[in-house]
Amino acid sequence: MDYETILLLFDKNHPCWDEETLVLIGEDCRGLKKLEDLGFLEADNGIYTLSEKGRQAFKKLCLEQFIDEEPATSPKSFQEKRQSLWRTRLQVLLDNSFTSRWGLKEFYPGKALKYMPPLRGNQIFKLKDNHIDWTYLCHESVVKIKEHFNLTGLKAREATPPGIEEIKAWMEENEISCESFVVDLFFLSRYDFAYYMQFPKHPNDILGLVNADRFFFFKASPSFEDHIKDYIETIGKVHLFLMNQRHIFLPGYYDLDLADQDSLSWVIWVTETEEEALRLAGCIKPFGQSLIEPAKPMDIWIISAEKLKEIKEKQETLFDLFSLIAHPVARTI
Repeated sequence: MDYETILLLFDKNHPCWDEETLVLIGEDCRGLKKLEDLGFLEADNGIYTLSEKGRQAFKKLCLEQFIDEEPATSPKSFQEKRQSLWRTRLQVLLDNSFTSRWGLKEFYPGKALKYMPPLRGNQIFKLKDNHIDWTYLCHESVVKIKEHFNLTGLKAREATPPGIEEIKAWMEENEISCESFVVDLFFLSRYDFAYYMQFPKHPNDILGLVNADRFFFFKASPSFEDHIKDYIETIGKVHLFLMNQRHIFLPGYYDLDLADQDSLSWVIWVTETEEEALRLAGCIKPFGQSLIEPAKPMDIWIISAEKLKEIKEKQETLFDLFSLIAHPVARTI
C-alpha cells in the first residue's frame, strides 16, 4: 500500500478526502487510517485533513521527489470541510467519466473569479414574471467599460490590447473596483492542446482562458424554489465575468481560439439526485433564453452526481458525457 501517494493527494487545492472518494480514484482507503495512526492526518466525522505533522511530511516528500506542490491547509469548520470534499469528489467523478483523448483536463476546485463592477442583487437583475431584466446592462460602470473598451470580436485582433497596468490605472481613475465569486469547480478543457503550444500566450491571459473551453460548475441544494434569485444572481456574475474578458482583457480571443474555433462558456448546476435535477430544471427553464441573452455565447445545464456515479465506461469527451446525463436549460445554438 503506497501511503506516500495518498499523502500527496492532500495538496493546496484538495484539502479534504474520505474513504468513498479515495476508492473512486482506485486507492486503498485503509491508507487513510494508516496515515492517521502516523499522526499525518486528522479525521472529523469521516473527513480527513492534514495535521501540522502531515504538512511537514508532505513538504519533505515533495523535496525528495522533486514535486512542485504545496500542502493543504485544513478548512476551519466542518461545513467548509464538507464543501471542499464535495468539490474534490465532483472533480473525481468528472475525471472518471470521460477521457478527453488528445486533450488536457484542468480542474480548479473552489476557484475565485474576479468580476467588474462589483454589482449585487437588483443591481444585476430584476424578475418580471418568467423574464429576467438584466439591470447591470444600464449600470453606469458597465456602460463606461463598454464605451471605453469598445473593440471586440475578430476586429480586436488587429489592435494592440491594453496591458494589465493600463487597465488597472483606467479602473482606478474611473473608481471601478472588482469583486469575486467562487466557482465550486472551474474546469478548463484544452482539446488538441499540443497544436496550440506553437502560439505565444496572450499577455493578459492570467487565467489561461485562451484556447480552452470553460465550464463553471456550481452546487445546487434544495429547496430550489427558495433559491431561484441566488441562482440567477450567480449567472449574472458570470455574465459580468464574460463581459470583462470580451471587452477588457481578451477582446477577440475569448469566444474564438487561435484556430478560429468556438471556445465555449457553460454554467452547470450540480444536484445530488436525478429527481432533484429535474425539479431544478423545472424551476429555471421557464426563464428560457432570457437567462443568457445579453451574454451569449454561453450555455446553462444541469447534471446530477447520481448520474455521474452510474457511468461505468468512460466517454470520449465531456460533450459525449453530457449527451447521456445532462439537462439543457438555455443554449446558444
